Amino acid sequence: MALARVWRLLFVGVFVLAFGISSVHAMGDLGIVVETLKDPEKEMYCPVCGRPISSGVVHTDAPAIIRERLKTALTDRNIGYSDGMKPDQPYIHVLVYRFQERKGGNFAVDKPASVAFHMHLMKNRMVGKIFAYAEEQKALTQNLLTVGKFFRRGARWVTAEELAGEGINAGLDDLIEPKETTESAE
Repeated sequence: MALARVWRLLFVGVFVLAFGISSVHAMGDLGIVVETLKDPEKEMYCPVCGRPISSGVVHTDAPAIIRERLKTALTDRNIGYSDGMKPDQPYIHVLVYRFQERKGGNFAVDKPASVAFHMHLMKNRMVGKIFAYAEEQKALTQNLLTVGKFFRRGARWVTAEELAGEGINAGLDDLIEPKETTESAE
């Protein structure tokens, strides 16, 4: 319990330094905004951060799935949230630009799942930190370097929702979890 408080205080402290926030916000005030590209056929750059994107098909339920996975991941980290954003409120903005479900079953597919999105840690519509995620599951025979990932996924083909969950957790680790530093012993 005390460790969770320390994480929250560290996050707020980093956010204050990064954005120059004059007042500290409770973690329950972390907003969530999830959206898709307006015109995926024409957009080649993220309209929020300007990074290049490779858009694709976005399932109609993708924003709702991503939102629920994000809420679950924040709850698992003991971080409160609210839907949307309020003035002077830090929030996580997720732009989904590819969310294709696999075609096939757990052990054989015609087409694997593919998910791509940007997570932006923002305040007052200003981008603080960015996390980009793009993943299409590959067969183990296509890349033996992914053997660890293959077994972590249960040695099976995963769904787009499961890929999204992996990406959201990695994004939160990058955006709000402080990095551990290692000091060399002399």
